[in-house]
Amino acid sequence: MTPLISVIIPAYNSAPFIRETIAGVLQQTERDLEVIVIDDGSTDNQREYIEALAAGDARVRYYYQPNAGVCAARNNGFRKSSGKFVAFLDADDVWLPNNLALKLEKFKSGDYGLVHSAAIIIDEHSQPQGKEMSGKEGNLVAGLLALQETQVPGPSSILVKRDVVEQVGVFDEILTTSADYEFFLRVAHQFTIGKVDAVTWKYRIHANNMHKNIARMEHDMLYVFGRAAHQKFFGSKAFEDECFARLYLMLAASWAGDGKSLMKGLRWGWKSFVKKPSLVTNILVQRSKRVVTRS
Repeated sequence: MTPLISVIIPAYNSAPFIRETIAGVLQQTERDLEVIVIDDGSTDNQREYIEALAAGDARVRYYYQPNAGVCAARNNGFRKSSGKFVAFLDADDVWLPNNLALKLEKFKSGDYGLVHSAAIIIDEHSQPQGKEMSGKEGNLVAGLLALQETQVPGPSSILVKRDVVEQVGVFDEILTTSADYEFFLRVAHQFTIGKVDAVTWKYRIHANNMHKNIARMEHDMLYVFGRAAHQKFFGSKAFEDECFARLYLMLAASWAGDGKSLMKGLRWGWKSFVKKPSLVTNILVQRSKRVVTRS
């Protein structure tokens, strides 16, 4: 019988976390689901645990593929799935028991293509860090393009209709760090996004998080914005210039900070100023005012 929800877990060397992740899925109050774990060429011992679990629970299915990246693993899982709704859960994140039930209720309240929820942040030992991630609701295209605030917290936060994925397409396998963002953007361009006003999952921060790779992020975001411009997602030249300027500022801060390259930071900062001088000037004025206020 076709399950209501397909939960797709791409897993690469996730042995330290996969037990807790899958346990969170199997403890959901919504029981009509299948769990598809795609092992993306792992070299650790996660396979042993997952296959043993699948042998005792018919809802869990394990598949191995040669290493091809998280997007390829998600897409492979989607092809093997059949649920009316689809959830993409990272192998190091954890759902609370009411996660799926609350999102299904949200779908009943409006015409949403995708629903997400807030998360608490935990460390590699599953200890809460006292911080939360939360997104927005409604037409989120402009917010996603402007890069001002979190619009959708992450792939582990979403439940999406199967026919929506079939309409907008699966994850772009050219991308790595920004594949989730690009997928959210395509969904938001055609569908309204819903939000559950509750914390229903845990986002894990650890040393191997992909977002720390600044060079990959630079490549991906320039690619995504270039394609968004080609597809006329921005709507106007003025808004397009502002969004590109914000992207360049983000790259400037990322390179100067985590990337430890002041020269690259200055280069992207200058590109931002050239693209939208008023944006950079206003940000510098606001920051100087905050410094004066604090002193």
